Amino acid sequence: MSTYADVKLPDGNSAPGVAFGVGTAHFGSDNDTIVGYVKTAIEVGFRHLDAAEAYGNEISVGKAIAQSGVPRSELFVTTKAGPGLKDPLSSFESSLRKLGLDYVDLYLIHWPYDFVKPGYPTIQEAWKALEEIKDSGRAKSIGVSNFRIRDLEKILSIPDLKHKPAANQIEFHPFMYEAGEELYQFCKKHDIVLEAYGPTSPVLRFSGGEFDGVLDKVTKAVAERAGKDKVEPSQVLLRLAAQRGAIVVTTSSKDWRMKEQLAAGALPELTQQEIDELVAAAKPAPQRAFMKHMDDTNTEY
Repeated sequence: MSTYADVKLPDGNSAPGVAFGVGTAHFGSDNDTIVGYVKTAIEVGFRHLDAAEAYGNEISVGKAIAQSGVPRSELFVTTKAGPGLKDPLSSFESSLRKLGLDYVDLYLIHWPYDFVKPGYPTIQEAWKALEEIKDSGRAKSIGVSNFRIRDLEKILSIPDLKHKPAANQIEFHPFMYEAGEELYQFCKKHDIVLEAYGPTSPVLRFSGGEFDGVLDKVTKAVAERAGKDKVEPSQVLLRLAAQRGAIVVTTSSKDWRMKEQLAAGALPELTQQEIDELVAAAKPAPQRAFMKHMDDTNTEY
């Protein structure tokens, strides 16, 4: 079962502190294999499921929920509007049908860069549509994903804003900490919860540099404080993301790995010195795996 504390959202709702994501690793696979992965995730203890219209597998997620035997009230389901942003209300209703649900717990705008395309609403217009969805009760909370400060400011500056974004889901790991610090502090200031996807990218995508040795040293120290013979470096990265206040979004196709991910929330916190050492080791080689627009903070798309 999960060892992560729930995270309070600014609208008063709470979300489980770790989510099973059915995104990049399972992209476009709407089939029985995905049903099996999601069912396994629920069986081992995940209660927060993170889906999206763009992933092309909402039907499989819905089947897994229906077959799991876990009451809907015990699950927290997130999905996102992406290709359907031209008509957010229709997109949302389509997602509900595919998921086979009456409501979702969190509905996000997947990315901001479609809003400059002809025929698309502005960010403000799309957000007003999400406010309608929240007010209808069919989405308990609403938020965004892959939004920069300038994108968030467009929402926060709406004169008759009723609901600010509850969350901003972004790529978040030590290689991004320095580049993302201003956004991190902005969200903190405005009480917007960060959701961290790709939190283990340093070991899955960017291994091979100085950071590896520092992470190994920190991992051994965490294992010693936890009284464990072995702790995985990926678990330390998950613990670090949670320690920084983020909802952790992770994934796997293996049940033993899912259990490791869920157990990471119970690890001792990293010391400030350990965090500083990890950030310093990552600083010379900042790397982003997804959504390159996030690095351009000054222009439109």
